[in-house]
Amino acid sequence: MQSSGSLINYRLGSLYAVMTACLYATQEPFSFPAARHLNTIQFVCLTQIALLVSIPLLTARPASRRDFVALFRKPANYGYLAVIFAIGMSGLLLYNFGLSNAHPIIISAILNLSPFWAALVALVISRVPIPISPGTFFGCFAGAFIGAMAVAWSQLGDANKPTFGELADNFVHGSWVYAIPVPLCSALGGTLVARWFGKYNESAAIAANFLFANVILIPSCLAILAWRSQVTFDQLQAIVLMIVGTILASSVGRVVYQISLTVTGGDNGFVTMFWNLVPALTAVVSLILSHWIADEHFAINPTFFLGSAVIGASLVLFSLKSWRQPAGRA
Repeated sequence: MQSSGSLINYRLGSLYAVMTACLYATQEPFSFPAARHLNTIQFVCLTQIALLVSIPLLTARPASRRDFVALFRKPANYGYLAVIFAIGMSGLLLYNFGLSNAHPIIISAILNLSPFWAALVALVISRVPIPISPGTFFGCFAGAFIGAMAVAWSQLGDANKPTFGELADNFVHGSWVYAIPVPLCSALGGTLVARWFGKYNESAAIAANFLFANVILIPSCLAILAWRSQVTFDQLQAIVLMIVGTILASSVGRVVYQISLTVTGGDNGFVTMFWNLVPALTAVVSLILSHWIADEHFAINPTFFLGSAVIGASLVLFSLKSWRQPAGRA
């Protein structure tokens, strides 16, 4: 963690934000084969086991281990961990409800609104204003959002592309409204970790949050699976791939995300703007994996390249404008 008097560095924050997007992009393609064969409880259980396995990695450095232990020695931190856990679970449940009767492209649009919600959370919780003028911020956000949606649309097969009438009907009668708070929950969790555990090492803070959730979710999921006689897991290759993806995205990616918040003074709106790269990067990861895994899909078409170009141009402009701001203090 930075000291309270350290300079805010948007250049370094951009680097960490892009790294976060790259790591987050591994989650879906690495987990897709396992998701096809596992039910929801099995998937959650294995995800938590992967996060538990990642804790020794996150606390490998002496400073991380020291802060990890110190964090649990303070009784007040347990209440903070419980609140962050509740926010995360709320986001997960709302995401599942939202998917139950809504087209994925609508859910994708809602999730791509993360920069707006993150900027609002940073302003309200941490009193961090956006680093550039509102017009430039929302203009770059609109460009990145449109580009991300174009990329997501380009990866839908012809059989999965809805007509305008189907989208309109889904918009009116679908369950997408449940997904609206999901990016808000994600942004709020990240900002609260930075605010409440700011004096601890980022890896230690994330490891502590993982362990708190593991203690609750792993026994609960195993008990439910035992009651349903579903403890047996097959598809070993898919499960191993999912665990690797979870460690890269949800563990290492989450730590890099928290570091990017630290070096930008908690500017969640700035950091999450770069998450619009995730759809394009996810498609590229899927292309690489498709050489070995038949289930992976990547569609090469003009819409993909056009959407990627719009995302790139918007983020380059956003970065340049942000870098020109006078340095503040975190």
